[in-house]
Formats: sequence, C-alpha cells, structure tokens
Amino acid sequence: MRKYPLLIAMLVSLTFASSALAAGYGAAGCGWGGKEIGKKDDILAQLGATILNGVLSNQSFAITSGTSGCGKSGLVMAESEQNVFVENNFQNLAKEMAAGEGESLNTLAGLMGCSADQTQHFAVFTKDNYNTIFKSEQGTPSEMLASLKEGLSGDPVLAASCPKI
Repeated sequence: MRKYPLLIAMLVSLTFASSALAAGYGAAGCGWGGKEIGKKDDILAQLGATILNGVLSNQSFAITSGTSGCGKSGLVMAESEQNVFVENNFQNLAKEMAAGEGESLNTLAGLMGCSADQTQHFAVFTKDNYNTIFKSEQGTPSEMLASLKEGLSGDPVLAASCPKI
C-alpha cells in the first residue's frame, strides 16, 4: 500500500509539468521515449515516454551527447566543459602552452576532441602560436579560448582531427 502514494505523486507531477521546461518535448523530455511520444500532452503518453526512457537508460546519454532529440541545450556540452576547464586551469595552460607540453594542455586537446595521435601537434601549435593565443597579459580565459579555437580552425590538420573546436 505504501507504493500507491508515490505512484500517485509521480502521476500528478507529470500532469502539472510544463512542456516549456522540457525543451520542446512533453514532460518526459528528450530521449527515445520523448522522440516516440513527441509533444503529446496526454498523461499516459508522457508516462509511457518516461518509462521507455527509464527502461532503456538512454536519456542521460542522449542529454550529454546531444543525440535522440536532445539538442545543444544538453546538461554537459563540450563548449561549456572547455570553458570551465580553461577558467580553472588558466595559469597552468599559459605555462604549458609556452613550453609546448603538459598534462593540462593534453587534457584541453582531449576536450577539443583531438585524436590521441594529434595531441603533440596540438601542443606544438600552441607553443608556436603563443603570442597569437595570448594577445595580452590581461587577457581572460574566454578570450584565450576564442583565440585558440580561431587558430586551430586555420590549421588544416588540427581542424580535421579536433572536431570540438
């Protein structure tokens, strides 16, 4: 009998959930269930979509990878990961880019999606283009990241092997 109040609470919350909060999907959100059910506001359809997402365990992956109808508004995006990483490691990155090697620099290359065999090329690129990447001593992490991405886009090898630029 204790399971019924929880089930009723879940059903009631689905009834009052706003479709606007689910990025264009119904209360169930994106994922395979959301794609199959779509924007139907029928409580049973949304419950079915929620169950389908839960049983298949695909919604978390879909949100982080941007697949199954989950767009760029996912919780973990490559660009935001890059911004957070650069913000938190700005001083180390400045030193490692000047030297053309380092753990933080290798991690940044990975966040840019660079293949493992291009990590060294990435590091050499940052060393060779240090003055272009760090345009002034008062530059911010976001300015550095924008300059880096601009430069990487112009390098044919790195532009091809680093898809998250």
